[in-house]
Amino acid sequence: MLNPLTPAGIRTRREGLGLSRREFAQILDVAEASIRSWETGKTAPFDPIGAHMVIGGLEDEFLNLIDYLTEPMDGEKPEKGEPLQLRSYLHQGDYEAMEPYWSKLLPLPTYRMAVAQASLILQASDIPVCIVGVED
Repeated sequence: MLNPLTPAGIRTRREGLGLSRREFAQILDVAEASIRSWETGKTAPFDPIGAHMVIGGLEDEFLNLIDYLTEPMDGEKPEKGEPLQLRSYLHQGDYEAMEPYWSKLLPLPTYRMAVAQASLILQASDIPVCIVGVED
């Protein structure tokens, strides 16, 4: 069977989710050195299908979040001159308090990456966007 996780694919998918090697390793319950080794092609995941499924689940939720954040494209646009505000978070506690649903599904860096992607998509549709930070 073909390995669904090539070294370039692992790194690209990890970076596409906005995750560091350390964060990615925690999600996959492996050592950070394993991720580095996989990405350089020195070793391969012990369970490539299992890892692929976990990564795929994160990617699916990432895309669901982008869809959720870009819903204004499907409905009425904000008043001319008023940007749509997308929230981002600096701290894990704020993320968990303000986004209880998404914080259970996606790590904070992945949430931030989705906000950035949604902003680009909305702006390409002529919807002005302002990313606002939420702090303690």
